[in-house]
Parts: sequence; structure tokens; C-alpha cells
Amino acid sequence: MSRLYPRLLPWHAKALFEEYRDLDLPELTARHDTTHVSAVFVATGGDRVSPSDLAELRAKVVVLATEAGFPGESDQAARTTFDLALAGMLHSEMGLVPAEAAAGDIWAFLSLVLLPDVAYWRNPKSGSDNVQATDITRHVFGRLWWRAHLVHDPAEEDPYSALAILGEAAFDQIYSRRKALGGSPFLVKAILRVWGDLDRRGAPERAVLRDFLKRLLRLAPFVCFEAMEERQLDAELRYAADQSVQAVLEEKLREREAAAV
Repeated sequence: MSRLYPRLLPWHAKALFEEYRDLDLPELTARHDTTHVSAVFVATGGDRVSPSDLAELRAKVVVLATEAGFPGESDQAARTTFDLALAGMLHSEMGLVPAEAAAGDIWAFLSLVLLPDVAYWRNPKSGSDNVQATDITRHVFGRLWWRAHLVHDPAEEDPYSALAILGEAAFDQIYSRRKALGGSPFLVKAILRVWGDLDRRGAPERAVLRDFLKRLLRLAPFVCFEAMEERQLDAELRYAADQSVQAVLEEKLREREAAAV
């Protein structure tokens, strides 16, 4: 059964966002809590987490953050390591089902009530999307849960190993197209399988991925990816990816030739 998390409704989230934006990390740590007077739960559908459950979750997140330098400075490598570890931990420990995880109010509670210090440490210049969860694809914690959910493979020794195949920006390109592509774990796993073995022949990753996803978006209205067998789907995606590599290389060649004229 799904676990139910407290939800911080939008106008309360906005008020805390405005209040916290100028506070330093020690002040934010002092403000953290496992409850909030305005937090609500949905009426049915699972078991409510207790304050002690939330305190335990906070402790686990703080351990990972501390390993990455919290509350001090951290570099890009440390932040990436933190994100990958946190993504798997949130997905495996929180007990959420996708319907619950799609509620931005849950993530707003985590970033503005339970873990405001970690949230602002990870995103020092947090905008409203990063902490209020007006866009979960940008939320400091919500985006990580969804990355882990979409790549999770219980058949693997490490069910979250595919998290390392694509960087954050690249994965966000997939998830931002979730209505057509990024909402299907079956398709996302296939994309990652193909991408992990793709020979880009020196073509820039970002350009190839952008072209690849455009090709898949053009296919989506005519192909039911979910109905295909894994081998058939991989072959279809591999063909599209190879076309993308070729297209990007040809475009780069044309640019060099134009520059030489």
C-alpha cells in the first residue's frame, strides 16, 4: 500500500518560499520540522507517514548531503554523486506510487518544511520551481524520484544503475517530453539501453540526443512503443539513434565547409 505524505498547499508554499529566500543555512536548519500547521493529507489511498518516519527520512537525506559537503561548499562531481544516491534512496525508501509522486504539494512539504536547509544548499539560487514544485521536473527532490522511478529495474543487481547513463540535463530532455515519451518506464529504459551502447562517432551528445528525441516524437503518434517486444523496440530506437548521429555529423561537416569558404 502506498504511503501518504503531508501536502503543503500552494499559497503556504509560496509564503515560505518568500520567507526563506534570504535566510542562511543555519537559519533554515533551525526552521525544519516534521509537521506544519497548514499541511494536509489526502483522505484515502494509503497509510499516513508519522513524524518519526519523516524524521528518519530527513536523517538519511542529511547523511547523503553531508557526504557531498553539506553544509559547506560542494563541486559538480559531489553534487552529481549526491543526486544519484538520493534518487535511489528516495524511490526505494519513501513508498510512493506514481499517482502520489505526481503531487507537487508533497515535494513542496519536503523542500520547505522537512528539508529546507538541504534544498537550498543543493540549489543555492532556488527559484519557485525548485522548492515549490510548480514544475516537478525542476524540483530539487521530486525530479530525482521520477528519474529513479523511470529507470528502476528490479532484475538488475543495482536496480538504479541506469541513473548514471545520462546526466541531469540530458535526462531532463526526456522527462520534459513525458506526455509523449518520458512518462513510460518501459520506453525510457529502452532509450537508456540504446543510448548506453551508441557509438556517437565524435558527435556532441546534446545535439544527438535532441535530434534522437525529435525523431521519437515524430514516431509516437504512429507507433505504440509499449506494445512492442523489447528486442523490436530496441532495434527501432537504435535505428533512429544511428540516424541522429549521422544527421548531426553531416550538419557539423556542412558548418565546417561553410566556415572554410
